[in-house]
Amino acid sequence: MTDKTIVLISGPINKHVLPPLERDGRFEIRKPEKGLHFTAEELKSKISDAQILIVAYQSVITREILSAGERLGLVIQPFVGYENVDVDACTALGIPFCNTASIGTEAVAELGMALVFAAYRNLPQNCAYAKSGGWQRRGAAPFLFGQTVGGSVMGILGLGHIGLRLAELAQGCGMTVLYHNRRRHEAAESAGMTWVTTDELYKAADIVADVLPLTAETKHFVDRAAFRKMKDSALFLNIGRGDTVDTTALTEALRTGEIAKAALDVIDIEPLPPQHALYQMDNVIITPHIGGMTRQSWAAKGNGTAANIISFCNGQGVRDCVNGRALGIRENKKVRL
Repeated sequence: MTDKTIVLISGPINKHVLPPLERDGRFEIRKPEKGLHFTAEELKSKISDAQILIVAYQSVITREILSAGERLGLVIQPFVGYENVDVDACTALGIPFCNTASIGTEAVAELGMALVFAAYRNLPQNCAYAKSGGWQRRGAAPFLFGQTVGGSVMGILGLGHIGLRLAELAQGCGMTVLYHNRRRHEAAESAGMTWVTTDELYKAADIVADVLPLTAETKHFVDRAAFRKMKDSALFLNIGRGDTVDTTALTEALRTGEIAKAALDVIDIEPLPPQHALYQMDNVIITPHIGGMTRQSWAAKGNGTAANIISFCNGQGVRDCVNGRALGIRENKKVRL
């Protein structure tokens, strides 16, 4: 039996996580062969003596798997979205679950603004036009003239870390910012942002930015009724979670002209099937869920995850704990160092 803290990894993870743990010297790392994920049955078998579980992207962590972790004290992942983890089960078992919600905010917000600029200035069409020889031919094209963002109204759904930073960037570009959030944000309002109802936001916004987390309450929050309330000139931006939007309703809203454009980094079907109608629309920009994928952000998430594990094992607490209530349900299982 090892006298080290056993860290079980469910599959391929951010390359920056392991080096700090290996340098620390107190951890025994158990992981699948390169590029593979442990199956559910393998996880149930291997988690029995693990004290820490690092969740890989696309791994599904169920109550059954968690319950098999008799010594499990921490579940953690080096990314944000946690749709595949049974957080309620973590809480019931008194196991804190952490992600990297506070890390990489800048990268996602910057992509949001990049998508706004790309849509407002028709950058994909203009790039294709130049590469295809249109510039040399001096041919007329309706997309040559775009719009400036200054003076536009951005309405933000969800004013968490990313939503607030997106709002700040938008203000820096001369935009007016409205927001809707479960709770009013005092600092945001002091900075000139205005809380409104969703109906007021849809009616007034030139850009509707979805930065909502995915919960039972927000699944398909932006539905057909919501799109019908938006301006027919509106740009819909999603850098939050794909499942917060009804993609069928979005497709129909674009097809019928209920809104003008969409710029999407997340979609409720990922990857989007190659024949999907959204790929055929010139007024839609799609990126493959790259919001947090900058070199700086990726390194920060990996290093931050490792630092969180070490802090937990040192008895110094954790950051980005999704289920803080778990810490008070029972004393955390002891992690043997």
